[in-house]
Amino acid sequence: MARTGENIYKRSDGRYEARYISGRDDNGKAIYKSVYGRSKAEVREKVENARREIQGESSPIEGKTFKQVAQEYLENAKGTIAATTYDRYLDALERDIYPEYADTPMSDVTAAEINRFLKVATEGATKRGRSLTKSGLMVIKAVMSNVINFASTAEGFEKAEIEWDRTSYEELTAQEMEMLCFKAKHNHCPELLAALLSLFCGMRTGELCALKSEDVDSTRNEIYIHETAHRVRNPKRDEDGENKTVIIVEEIPRKKQIRRVSYPAILNDYIDEFRLPGKPLIRNSSNEQTDPRTLENWLKRIMSVFRMKEIVFERLRKTYIKGKADEQVLNNIFLGLRSDSPYAGHVDVKWLTEELSKDLTSLRLLIGLSLEEAADIIGVSVGMYRQLENGSREITWDQYMSILFLYHYNMRTTDIVANLGLYPDSLKEKIRIGEV
Repeated sequence: MARTGENIYKRSDGRYEARYISGRDDNGKAIYKSVYGRSKAEVREKVENARREIQGESSPIEGKTFKQVAQEYLENAKGTIAATTYDRYLDALERDIYPEYADTPMSDVTAAEINRFLKVATEGATKRGRSLTKSGLMVIKAVMSNVINFASTAEGFEKAEIEWDRTSYEELTAQEMEMLCFKAKHNHCPELLAALLSLFCGMRTGELCALKSEDVDSTRNEIYIHETAHRVRNPKRDEDGENKTVIIVEEIPRKKQIRRVSYPAILNDYIDEFRLPGKPLIRNSSNEQTDPRTLENWLKRIMSVFRMKEIVFERLRKTYIKGKADEQVLNNIFLGLRSDSPYAGHVDVKWLTEELSKDLTSLRLLIGLSLEEAADIIGVSVGMYRQLENGSREITWDQYMSILFLYHYNMRTTDIVANLGLYPDSLKEKIRIGEV
């Protein structure tokens, strides 16, 4: 592994050794040379003199502070990084890094110093009246490392190596995929539409937020992905009445995969419910543009209601990338079929009884029944009803129908039963007898 930060170490003979890049061979590989001294300051000076001799000019960062170099880095990177990334870097610098390093000589800010600062940054942020999350620490690490690398390139030194501690996401299980599709079928809302498009089309949250009705071709069942949405600082935020942040929609550079993706044809009716000319497909209650962070929070909130907190956009897209997004599951759920059913209109008894068991206690409490009252209405013992609620006993089909009758025809729980999918169309068709 390459050394990070200053390439200086203490030898066994007590001297310090520093390596620097003296040039490159025909293949572009770095050629290193070493200098020695009795102190770090001495070898730093020798390396600096060697660099000047190689380049024949003064150091571009000599005597500059970390803040000055960071500002140069941001100006240099502004046209090459996304607007949202630029905003996060600038925010991290101004809020967390400059209070500690604004006047610190650039040469004193090393990779080792970054690691030290990351251990105390959260405490420093708390003292300034704000919290610092794990993702915030990653942004701090990224921008400080990039500033060091920017300075190192100018100096001809070896770049700092950045080690990322990223969260590893697993693809959805078959059960989670079925559950998500079922909840989406019975709860039509923008966040669940976004979840389905992420799962079956691999769309990123920024792409989902920028998606327009006109980008969806329902004839070919294709989506044209060419824009992405970000929430960034408002350049007019200092003016009275202006929001601190604004949502911007940018064209995706072609090299970053402008593309057309196919979506399952069975989603056409679902998508049509959200079409509104001139408006984004995924939008808030005021029919206005939303941003990736807000969309992620919407999904988090509704998944919490469904007791499916582990489902996030990162896992949905990971499932698509791994080729595990099974459209047949979606088709079977939306058509009311089991995945192994050869005919239409099949009632998934096992799924319905298991799902009712999860919601039995909440439904009873919503209409204010005691265990004894509920057991008496259903016609079972109190002990048996308690077992049905805690899941230690499986609900039989005749018990399911009795419980469904109770809660479906109670005004407090009718809509909830429908939203949970406990009275599906396939079951309604089965019990609709003798209609003309």
